[in-house]
Amino acid sequence: MSVGQGAAVSPLSYIGIGRETALGTAGSIASQLLFISSSLKTTKETKILEQIEQSRTYAYEIKTGKVVEGDLEYYYYPESDACNFILQNAFGGTVTSATATGETAGGTAFTHTFEIGNMDQSYTSLTINNRKGDSVNGKVFQYTGLRVNEINFVAELDEALKCEASLIGVDSTVGATDFGSTLPAQSITALSFVSGRLSVEGTFASLTSSSQWHVQSINFGWTNNLKADSASRRIGSDLLQVLPPGMAQFTFSATMRFDTTTAYAAMLANTNYSAQLEFLGDTLSTSIIRRGIKFNMPNIRIMDAGDPEIGGPDELLISEVTFAVLRDASSATGYALQAQVTNTKSSYA
Repeated sequence: MSVGQGAAVSPLSYIGIGRETALGTAGSIASQLLFISSSLKTTKETKILEQIEQSRTYAYEIKTGKVVEGDLEYYYYPESDACNFILQNAFGGTVTSATATGETAGGTAFTHTFEIGNMDQSYTSLTINNRKGDSVNGKVFQYTGLRVNEINFVAELDEALKCEASLIGVDSTVGATDFGSTLPAQSITALSFVSGRLSVEGTFASLTSSSQWHVQSINFGWTNNLKADSASRRIGSDLLQVLPPGMAQFTFSATMRFDTTTAYAAMLANTNYSAQLEFLGDTLSTSIIRRGIKFNMPNIRIMDAGDPEIGGPDELLISEVTFAVLRDASSATGYALQAQVTNTKSSYA
């Protein structure tokens, strides 16, 4: 077949995800990610050797290091192992699991608490098998040693909770095993904007499901600042040898109708707040508990109160409030961010 003569279509593609116990050593593909888009790819740039060759054109070059990176966009499902494998890696710390609060005897709901860490726990990185195209004309690319550099959750009116993850990897191959027909079936439900809330109070203990701010959209996430430059390579290989995280930096903003100067006053006074962002789904099978995800932030400050601009004579005034997310330094076990996922899986250890 000539190059470009055939065709492969995107709807029959898939992404399968597994966890690695050693960076770059492929793990078993265990769960399928239902995704909106994927830009995972491998590049090796050409560096032209600029030397005098008795010509006005260059003739020699070398290949530089192998770069494996890309973005995944998907809806977040709390019962999807693939979604939670990505979340676990983005946190890079421990995951503790316990029967969900309020669950009755015999119920199957568990809540899993994700903590920020150094990506040095039992599962250090991810393996992704990405078939690009159908099982006949498509090709299966395998990406290993993947870590989440950035993750972002977006909540908007008339939308399900959406997630965007940016990953950096160690290596890749093409022609990997096709798991398209063997990946386990999933029974999942999207998290609707209708059952979402942002609660903000003066202390974490005072947060309740009714103490919410009335917002129209939320943008929340963090970057791990992975060290993927030349310092993480070595002579003798074109691959990254290490991929350590740097300082975690958070982004958190919400848009809302402007009807009070509460946020403005808190910004000027540098008032300490606590926040909780929660999205709930349907009641879990064989349980009385609803599936969902909750983000806890015990120590936040308002950086920009979103003093609204007036752009015309016929508009609602809108504020975009921007928060700083900080670690709670009042105790040795204080944290900046914690996630709690509720589903029927017993453990992610």
